[in-house]
Amino acid sequence: MSFRLLAPSVLLCCIAASAESFAELGKLYEYDRAAPLDLKLTQRDSRNGYALYDVSYGLPTKQRADGFLAVPQGRGRKPAVVWMHSSGAMAWLGDAILLARAGAVSLIVNAPASVAAGTPEGDRDAMIAAVVTLRRAADLLEARDDVDPRRIAIAGHSFGAMMGAVAASVDPRFKAAVFEAGLLGMSVHIATSPHPWAQGIRKELGAGLPHYLEVISVVDAAHYIGHAPAIPKLFQSAWYDPGVPYEDSVKFYEEATGPKELKWYDTAHDIDDIAAIADRTRFLAKALGLSGADAAIGTKAGRKAGTGRP
Repeated sequence: MSFRLLAPSVLLCCIAASAESFAELGKLYEYDRAAPLDLKLTQRDSRNGYALYDVSYGLPTKQRADGFLAVPQGRGRKPAVVWMHSSGAMAWLGDAILLARAGAVSLIVNAPASVAAGTPEGDRDAMIAAVVTLRRAADLLEARDDVDPRRIAIAGHSFGAMMGAVAASVDPRFKAAVFEAGLLGMSVHIATSPHPWAQGIRKELGAGLPHYLEVISVVDAAHYIGHAPAIPKLFQSAWYDPGVPYEDSVKFYEEATGPKELKWYDTAHDIDDIAAIADRTRFLAKALGLSGADAAIGTKAGRKAGTGRP
């Protein structure tokens, strides 16, 4: 690849994740933050105290990231959250709108597609680009006059949790983080997960599996999360996750710097428990100094504001 942040001829050709320092690995995600965002916004809706936009912006790869921007009504600078979900931006829309109704700006982004999918180098570079997409989202939010740049958090599910763990470790602008259904890296997932998808990848790669895992392992959260800033971190895991075993969830949590907390839910991989939504909304609200979370949750639950009653 030719984009600046990878410096492929100098850096990636000599990376061996186990031997490289955190500082050296961090260079994989460097880019020109002053480069134009080429932002495109199209309003999709405006109701219930927020506006929703389709959004896209430029990446150093010459690709574009896309997703949704939820903006609460009202003047002044507000906290903000960057979201990434393995199932796409739509999967976080309910959470983002809930936080918008509580008073926070939310930017949900899709991971960019691989330009060489199926090759170890292509898949590795796509993961690096996903991390840069999250960092570029922080650039976008910082540039807005309705966002407080000192109060930006990050939240990710599955692949988004792993990429979010890297982004939160190398970029100090993120002041809190939520990791849902994550683990220590894609190489760990592909090598060991009992999920049929991972089993299929192992079978398809055959003798090429060790090389593939070595190449992509430079983006494993295991190399970063132990160096993350001391920001509050919420880990959310599922008792019945078919792809992320209990041991993988615990190792992900244990490797991270504090302060941190781990919560479990009686769900499968898509943690759709109402308690999980409430937990991360309250966690983000507390971390970002947002006062409207309980009222927004109560409204969603059918309670009248301030009464606790339906």
